[in-house]
Amino acid sequence: MATRTFIFPCTYARRIPDPIFFKTEKIERHILMVPVKSVPTGLPYDPNARLPNTRRRVYREIEDSLLNRADNTANTFHLKHKGITLIADDVTRRSENEYAIKFRSGQGIVDGGHTYQLISDNLSNPDLPQNQHVKFEIITNIPEDWISEIAGGLNTSVQVEDMSLDHLAGRFDWIKTELKKEPYFSDLAWREGEEGEFDARDIISLMTCFLIDEFPNNGTEHPVIAYEKKSKALELFESHEASYLKIRPILKDILKLHDTIALEAREKWNKAMGGKAGHATFMEKRQRGKFKFVFIGKADERRLSNAALYPMLAAFRWMVEEDPSKSRYRWRGGFKAVQERWEQAAPEMMRLTFEQNNETGRTPNALGKSRAHWNNLHTKLAKLDQDAELIELRKLAAVNR
Repeated sequence: MATRTFIFPCTYARRIPDPIFFKTEKIERHILMVPVKSVPTGLPYDPNARLPNTRRRVYREIEDSLLNRADNTANTFHLKHKGITLIADDVTRRSENEYAIKFRSGQGIVDGGHTYQLISDNLSNPDLPQNQHVKFEIITNIPEDWISEIAGGLNTSVQVEDMSLDHLAGRFDWIKTELKKEPYFSDLAWREGEEGEFDARDIISLMTCFLIDEFPNNGTEHPVIAYEKKSKALELFESHEASYLKIRPILKDILKLHDTIALEAREKWNKAMGGKAGHATFMEKRQRGKFKFVFIGKADERRLSNAALYPMLAAFRWMVEEDPSKSRYRWRGGFKAVQERWEQAAPEMMRLTFEQNNETGRTPNALGKSRAHWNNLHTKLAKLDQDAELIELRKLAAVNR
């Protein structure tokens, strides 16, 4: 396994054996007080649950402290901030004031990544004080499967989102594998700090709309949490991952359907009803540029808001069934049948959405949370699909006479 070694000049150093796990795991802590100007660059972020985002206000305040700006007492940075925690393979003393720290893959900064990024960004800053210090705490011999748990415990000063911890624990790996060859993969973010049109919570929420194990088509419950509170959808994913795994064969289709509905709903309604959708409160319009529909490779200045989109999308779980031979979900009649049902159902689904939006005070958020609306759309699509199947059966019977 490849390793990397970094040299840390330090003013003071201490080694502390772990009080519980030193005898069994040889876990140790090494405390180094390092001059900020001597902090090595390029330390790995592998075990850190979130990527640094130093644009937040709290980090501007930390930078003021680092640079002795505003009302900060000079050179007190190491007293005000808890420092940077690393998980490493080995710490070796090279001289009285210098240590070599070796990292294996998966090791590196586990806490304090934002502090480290701010320091790195200012190393060439002529205003960086000569006598500023930062504390490094290096933990060695941590078992690999403990790292995500430790990351969650240490990151408390700025709460790490569950999404980031799930990413660190590898929960999203099978989703990433399924989507990694798609042209939109670079538009997806999997942990805090990453940029993307959608993040892992969005993907999980869209999958939740089709989770027939928890929201069966013959039941009375609907996956409103997919819109109402994505954190609840993520909790459901964490506790019912086996059910979500069943969605894998139709996941790409779900994403395509999401964008198709978001893009085409206004046009379908206008064509059927003579053009009224543009002024609806549940339609969003870009003043500059266009919305990106990354899952179908298109763009437009208008789109359906999530408040209207999610209930429509979730109605199509009527078209999902479990393949008994593979314990996986599949579309009844294939994805082509789903697309056909959208073409047929779009005007009526938009009509129901207009009516419900008016009943809820033309407030999109209330529309998205309306259990009655989710049920009405699901019921309408079910009836339309059953009627279409009945027509096909009659045609087939006529041919066979």
